[in-house]
Amino acid sequence: MERDRDAVAGAGIPLVSPEKGHPPGPATLVAPTRRKWTGTLPDKFVATLVELVSTDALRETVEALASFHTRHTFSPLVEQAAEEIANRFKAAGYGDVTLRTWSNAGHSADNVICTKPGTDAGSPVIILCGHYDSRMENLNDATARAPGADDNASGVAAILEIARLLEPVALTSTVRFVAFSGEEQGLWGATAYAAELHAAGAQVFRVVNLDMVGRPPADGSVTVERDIGNAVAGNDAASLAFGAVMAQAAADYTTLPVKLGPIYSSDYMPFEAHGDVTIGAYEGEGNPHYHRTTDAPDTLDYGYLADVTRITLATLLAETLEAVDEASSAVDLYIRDNPTDTGAQPSGVPFWTSPDIWVRNNDTSTGDDPELGHEAPINDRPNYLYVRVHNRGTAPAAAGVAEVRTYRCDPGTGMMWPTHFQPLGTLVITAPIPAGGSVRVGPFVWTPQIVDHECLLAIVSAAGDHAIPDIYPRELNHGLLARFDNNVGQRNVAPQMAAPGGKTRMTITLRGGLKATDGSWELDASALPEDTRISVRTLSRLIEPAT
Repeated sequence: MERDRDAVAGAGIPLVSPEKGHPPGPATLVAPTRRKWTGTLPDKFVATLVELVSTDALRETVEALASFHTRHTFSPLVEQAAEEIANRFKAAGYGDVTLRTWSNAGHSADNVICTKPGTDAGSPVIILCGHYDSRMENLNDATARAPGADDNASGVAAILEIARLLEPVALTSTVRFVAFSGEEQGLWGATAYAAELHAAGAQVFRVVNLDMVGRPPADGSVTVERDIGNAVAGNDAASLAFGAVMAQAAADYTTLPVKLGPIYSSDYMPFEAHGDVTIGAYEGEGNPHYHRTTDAPDTLDYGYLADVTRITLATLLAETLEAVDEASSAVDLYIRDNPTDTGAQPSGVPFWTSPDIWVRNNDTSTGDDPELGHEAPINDRPNYLYVRVHNRGTAPAAAGVAEVRTYRCDPGTGMMWPTHFQPLGTLVITAPIPAGGSVRVGPFVWTPQIVDHECLLAIVSAAGDHAIPDIYPRELNHGLLARFDNNVGQRNVAPQMAAPGGKTRMTITLRGGLKATDGSWELDASALPEDTRISVRTLSRLIEPAT
């Protein structure tokens, strides 16, 4: 583990513990209007990524940190806790992870710093931070059992989970995930790091602090903390605007009530004093286990912790995601998830019955009409797959600018995208797609060997209208793609199966108007056993006038 032993000296701050568990005043309940997020980037990507927050991963991290007898800054165990956190950043795929030692009043400990470089050197650096040290009621007791599950393994767990999810995502801003020690003694680690950063150059920093985010208050709310007054007045307006982004994220991606309060008594304060823009998320007053041995993992609400993690993740993505902004695109292509789907997101259940993906057993050279609808696939012979693409935009999509990719997977072996999906083919859409109109794309030739049923997936992409798989390389649950990305459609299909001695029922679709029609249905029974019985049942009112 890389450890920077050139310790940064603190300012000799006296041993005065910040009282985070006791706000200076009540927070104000607000009600941001929940936005209807769209089927375009970056909205649909943010909505998808926040769904990936793992409650189990959060719980496991809290339990691992709380398993240390104490994480008191003056305990030798604090060094082991720092290494545990650093190793978790490394396991998430990060190479730039350091332990930065500070010293103050004869004591020293490490800040854990993990850096994710951004793509735009001119963008503000964002620091997502929280402290990992813990304490009992007696601040000077460095040996008593102090699990510190809520204060503040909860904040560190959220930071680690956000770092895990953001590792493969291109961000414009450099993000530094920081776990501070010395918070309980008077923000020692944060004070040293803020001074170090600003001494190195006039960078612009934004700071998001998570301190006690695992146990909801009686009303279930989350408090978004903003800078109001404090050491530097010139950063207040930007903090209020940044806090509004977090409050909006809470309304958009969770059902948590939102309160607004001030920043106070935590690791963002030294950064504010240097003029940085700071906000925080906080559970609010009321944890009876604050600074007690009973602050244990089983006292936390991990669904609440997951929601606060989602809010923070969405806030960072709203500020830094490097993705094509499609909100201004006049083209919005989609594949329906079910017959009532209009391309708005998210789609309702069922999302695996797309009428815009269908199979025909014969190709057009035999006189088959693709518009006659879906047929059950026939194993071990070529079948012909078609996809219909709609344009809900305000301008036509020109010919040649969009393509459709089709895939299959066997649900019995897994349905994670892209691991379990095999490509069937890619076709460029050669006809323009008018605004409000649609085109049929195909055929994709497919020879199935289906044992039970198959999942067929179709993805349409165009300049200014990308699918999530175009920008996110990691695994996703296929259902998230189909539900949250209107560029993706899914249809589950099954062959017409028959077993010796068994019965198989199939439905025949009759098409025609009120006038006399000429249609026929043929069944090739040459491969069936001689004792096969075929029954055709229909309504008498259809049989009587028929020939």
